[in-house]
Amino acid sequence: MIRLTHPSITKELTWTENQHVCELVIEAPTFFRQVTQEINFPLEDGTGLNFVDADKGDSLKMSSQVDVIYNPQKLDFNNRRAVATLWKLLVKSSNSEDFYLSTNRLKTKIVKYLGDVVDSENFGFEIVADDFTLDQIAKAVNFHIASDDEDFVEILTDYLEVMVELAKIKIFVFINLRSYMTTSDYERFIKNIINHQFDVLLIENQNRTSPDVVQKIIIDQDLCEI
Repeated sequence: MIRLTHPSITKELTWTENQHVCELVIEAPTFFRQVTQEINFPLEDGTGLNFVDADKGDSLKMSSQVDVIYNPQKLDFNNRRAVATLWKLLVKSSNSEDFYLSTNRLKTKIVKYLGDVVDSENFGFEIVADDFTLDQIAKAVNFHIASDDEDFVEILTDYLEVMVELAKIKIFVFINLRSYMTTSDYERFIKNIINHQFDVLLIENQNRTSPDVVQKIIIDQDLCEI
């Protein structure tokens, strides 16, 4: 279970096996600005917005376990965390029983090719066949993760899936996501989140109708919790 805590908010939002979507609606502009700033720039004393793994008692690392999305129209499928993990998976797969022989044949061909190129110019160099891995080849050819889907909701869903599988993100935070969505888009996105069991927090600056499956805290203009 993950709990969201903040010293200025009495109630807690929680993500459990059966609860995957929460909304924090902050109608007071100053407090909204404070909370969204704390996500990217946590307070040194740890008293700001905090995601806690209730089972372990540890706070989630904002830099590696929490993904904050301010603009869902500029999703980075090639987030360095995801790509770095993908490279590790490529190395693991390339050394598996299915690819081990093919990988070594490819590496032998690459070394031979480079040796032939050097020899053709009569340079006084030699190729030292140090071991190299598939991730180094992938970096050389500018390997990218792509999403060809034109459906906004499906693009968002694909992004969450990539970041969970490759970057091991624990929770996603969207800022004013509902401003980009119709009601039907929003309802479909909620269904996708639940079906994939992603954990998502929506921070909004105005209250809108939400399905019963969404746990919600509303903080009004007077900082009263509803």
